[in-house]
Order: sequence, then structure tokens, then C-alpha cells
Amino acid sequence: MTVGVIGLGKVGNGISKNLTEQGFETIGFDLSEEACEAAAEHGIDIAEDSAEVAERASVIILSLPHPDASRNAVNAIVEHGDPGTDIFDTSTLSALTARELGEQAKEEDMYYFDSPITGGEVGAQAGELTIMMGGDPERIEAQRDILSAIASNVYHIGDVGDGQFVKLIHNHVGQTTLIIFIEGVLLADEFGVDPSTLYRTLRHWTQIYDDKLDSFFSNEFDKHFDEHFALDDAEGIYRNKFHLDVAHKDLVELKSLAEKYETYLPLGNFVEQFHREGMNAGYDNRPHPDLLQFYSDMFDKDLKSTEEIRSKSKGRII
Repeated sequence: MTVGVIGLGKVGNGISKNLTEQGFETIGFDLSEEACEAAAEHGIDIAEDSAEVAERASVIILSLPHPDASRNAVNAIVEHGDPGTDIFDTSTLSALTARELGEQAKEEDMYYFDSPITGGEVGAQAGELTIMMGGDPERIEAQRDILSAIASNVYHIGDVGDGQFVKLIHNHVGQTTLIIFIEGVLLADEFGVDPSTLYRTLRHWTQIYDDKLDSFFSNEFDKHFDEHFALDDAEGIYRNKFHLDVAHKDLVELKSLAEKYETYLPLGNFVEQFHREGMNAGYDNRPHPDLLQFYSDMFDKDLKSTEEIRSKSKGRII
């Protein structure tokens, strides 16, 4: 069996690498020559275009940054692929768009599964993604070996589109948590509490945020506070290098769905607006935890973690 991967960026690279390592013949394509060259180093056969992937693969995984890219890929697959092709779209997009793509595939006797992921580049490279999937559960089960090569958790949510509903809500909750934490850091600084002490307490001891904060920041947050927010040419030491413009795209998708369903999203609207302001201030190509730096700039705060203030906290006693 040949597995195709369309989109060989940071996540697609890891997906294709793990498929090859698990013994699957893998063919891939990306518009970026650099991405193709990096994938080829893992033994992936590089196609001329998406049409060639569709012609040669019976299972195709999409790892693409925007809904239009998913549409273009599905167009190529339904035009050049064979009936019975399974399409697993790991991109995050509107649930309504996913349902449109599902209907388009169905007309050609193909099967489209919205399969948004969490875990990002790190999870993709390790083969430990979590996938939230909508579509025929029996066909998903039939591709267990392929999915197990790239993911440690696969959840069937329901019909096509339902996986995207859950993923967008997941991102909304996560990004709202980030904004609330950022506000808490500024409050702590104002009250004379060291920001890394706040982080350590919330993350490690109260478990209010637990793994969610670790998904944004590294476990070394308290030891290397400044490095997390080094802008300029530095990358910082975030675990999550999900850029702000991509995070904002997902919030816009959820906001659009809320409007179409005429439902209530007051906090979501604020979080989307705040992300948009960060983008307008030039943070669009930065990891989105850098919103902490934007927040501190906006309120003219110079956040620092110092030994003097940290020493007030003796950490966990019992």
C-alpha cells in the first residue's frame, strides 16, 4: 500500500517520516522545495504535484496550513485519484468546510475524514499526535496501522465536521487559558510576586492549568524566564512554536461558526480581538505565547524573574 502526504512542512515532515519508518511506501508533495528536500532525506518519494500523489496513493494524509490549500488538494485527489481513496485531513479548518469537502469526495466514491490534530511539530516527529476524527468509524478502524504510525491517540468524534468542532473548541479553550495566564502574570508582577513563582504554583502544585501551560511554555519556565520572551532573532525555548497568525486563524473560524449558529461567544470574541491586535503590532510570525511580551509592552511593564523576589517563595513544603 502506498500512503500519500500532501503538505511536508513541520508536521507533515514528521508524519511522512514515521510512515516510512513503519514500513509504508510513502509519496509526498509540498509547494516548498526546501520541505520536499527535507522529506526526501527520510526516504519519502517526492511527487511532481498533488495529482501524482492522488494517482499513486490509496490513502492520503493532508497537512496544510489553510482551508484553500485543503480545497485545492481535495480537488486534485477527486480528479486524479481512484474510487475508494481515503483522505485524512489533519488541517484545522471550519467544520462546514470539512463537510463540503466530505460531500465532494463522496460524489467520487471517496472517503474524506476531518482529522485535526494536537501535538504540533514535536508530536508529529515523535509519532505521538492526538487526532480528533469525523467520518465512517469502520473505515477509520481499517486504517488503524497507518494512523498508529503517526498518532498515539485517535478519537472518533462523530460525522464529518465534528472533529473540527472539537478541535476549534479545544484551541479556543487553550488560547483563552493563555490570555488569562498572561493577565495573571502581570497581576503577579504588580503585586510583587515573581512571575515564575506564579507559573510554578499554578502548573505544578494547584494543577489548575497543569499540562495546558506546559504546552505553551517549557518545564524550564522558572529557571529561564527571560529566554521565553527573547524576541529579536532569538527563538526562545517554547515547547509550542505555533505562530500567532495560525492561532488567530482558528479563532476566526470558530467565531464565524458561532455567528452562523447564532450562539454566544463573548470571551471568544475578546480573545480573537486580542490576538488580532498582537498581529497588527507585528507579532504574527512569533510563537503565540509571545503575547505575554505584547501585553507587557502595551501596559508599559518590564517583566523580570529575579532571585530576590523568587526567594520569597520556599516552594512546596508538603
